[in-house]
Parts: sequence; C-alpha cells; structure tokens
Amino acid sequence: MRVTALEPQEHRPDRWSLFLDGAFAFGLDGALVVAEGIAVGLELGPAAVERLRLASAEQDLYSAALRFLEPRPRSRAEVRRRLTRPHPRRTPPEPAAVERVLERLAAAGVLDDRDFADFWIDNRDRFSPRGARALGMELRQRGVDRATAETLTAPERDAGRALAAGRQRLRSLAGLDYQTFRTRLGPFLLRRGFDYTTARETVRQLWAETHDDAPPTDDDDAPSDAQSLP
Repeated sequence: MRVTALEPQEHRPDRWSLFLDGAFAFGLDGALVVAEGIAVGLELGPAAVERLRLASAEQDLYSAALRFLEPRPRSRAEVRRRLTRPHPRRTPPEPAAVERVLERLAAAGVLDDRDFADFWIDNRDRFSPRGARALGMELRQRGVDRATAETLTAPERDAGRALAAGRQRLRSLAGLDYQTFRTRLGPFLLRRGFDYTTARETVRQLWAETHDDAPPTDDDDAPSDAQSLP
C-alpha cells in the first residue's frame, strides 16, 4: 500500500489524516508521523500499516489520559476506567495497550496513587474534613490499595479534623440549647467518619468555645439510648 496523502486535521493540529491508495486509512499523531518518516509516496506493507494503526490508537489513549489528568491528579484505577469506558463510536481499546499507557504515565511522573491520595486527603482537610475511616473508604473506592490508604490517612489527625469540620457547622447551630446542639453536631461528625469518642469530645469542646456555660458533666452527657449522640 502506498501513502497517497497526509493531511493535517482541521480541529486537531497535532493529528494527521493518513490516506493509503487514495482512501482515508486512519489518523496519526504528529510525533508518530515524524518518528516513522511517513510521507507521500512511501510504500507500506500490511504488517507496517497494522503496526502504525496500533501505535496511533495507543497514542490516542495516552493523549486522552493526559487530558483526563489535566484538571487534577487521578488514581491509576480511575484512569483505567476512563480509558476503557464504553463509547458508541469507538472500538474498546486492547487491555494490553491500556496497561502500557498507564505504565508510560507512571514513568512520566503524572500517575501515582500515593500522589493522588495525598492530593485527595489535603483537599478534604481544607474544604470538607473527614475522619481517617471515611478518607480510607473514599480512596479505596477510587482504586487506591488498602495499605496505601491506611498509611496516608493519618488517624492521629482526626481530633483536629473533627474540630475543623465542626467549626464549619457552628453558624447553623447558633442559639441552640446543649441537647439540641449535640444531637445535631454529633451525628454530622459520625457521618464524616469520626468515631464516637472523637465526635463526643469535639461537641463538648466546640460548645465550650462558643458558650459561657460549660457542657454537662460526663454523667449528665451519657447517652440514654442507641440513638443518642455524644
């Protein structure tokens, strides 16, 4: 087969349309065109055409992964799911090609589950604090392995995280008596993944910070049933 035309694509200047024997064959990444010395008049055998097709498809996957990673870090599993999600106008990529792309991204330093986990935890700590248990669950849902998640979530920071989360709710709790204050703030903290003791102590500390009267003693504050919080 002979290359009869090689034309830049209108909406993708880094892509070229390859024509073989007068018919469009497939698109090629510009870097691949240069690396392979593709030019009009070049003769290509079936094996060479198939190799170019596969290389082009893999480069498309790589470019798609880079676009997906551009807004923020992602886990390896998230990128894999993105690249393999069904599309009505595309043939599913070969699993081996997807894994090669993931390895290339890792080698380039743009795909690392520990970096993603650090980003995720920092973002949560700054904008929506959660306990280590909840953070670990979120990371595992996004494909981070359990060992990495447990290592990086730092449960010893839960007391500070709970205070930060509680302070975000103080405005909506203004003017309440202590009983109502704790039954609203306590469940909120538990839903954020903090354990009972951390939630209880956080409620008491935030009440003390925002009111002249001290919270009840431990005996007065003991839960009366399974629904009571701190």
